[in-house]
Amino acid sequence: MKFENSVFIKHPVAQVFEFVTDFSNNAVWQTDILEIKMTSAGRIGSGSTYRCVNRFMGKRIETEGLVTEYEPHRRCCIEIRTGPITGTSVLAFEAVDGGTLFTTSGSLDLAFFKLARLLVKRKINQQLKNDMHKLKVVLENGMGI
Repeated sequence: MKFENSVFIKHPVAQVFEFVTDFSNNAVWQTDILEIKMTSAGRIGSGSTYRCVNRFMGKRIETEGLVTEYEPHRRCCIEIRTGPITGTSVLAFEAVDGGTLFTTSGSLDLAFFKLARLLVKRKINQQLKNDMHKLKVVLENGMGI
């Protein structure tokens, strides 16, 4: 399943990038995250690892991932390596009209959800759209920065 969604946020790229790539903030703007923790030492960058627990469609899902690319204030690429949903995600940041165009895109393997694949795709796309809007509200109302 491929996905992509963008949102314009009235904040400088550096601030949006720092907030989004600080994974401890994910639970603030991503609906179903219960817990996320870096499992590697030091600052986030290429090679950093994390563990995430979330609730999706009533199921508790645990995944582990790897930051495969980290270019400050431009992009952060993630590979979800273990769990019932695996795949890749690209977080891209672009300065536009005094703010930031934040785009998330990628591809997910939904093999775990074979029977409900269409329903799962709709749920993921709707959740992504809602989460991006929530991020915009959180940052523009000063709740995150």
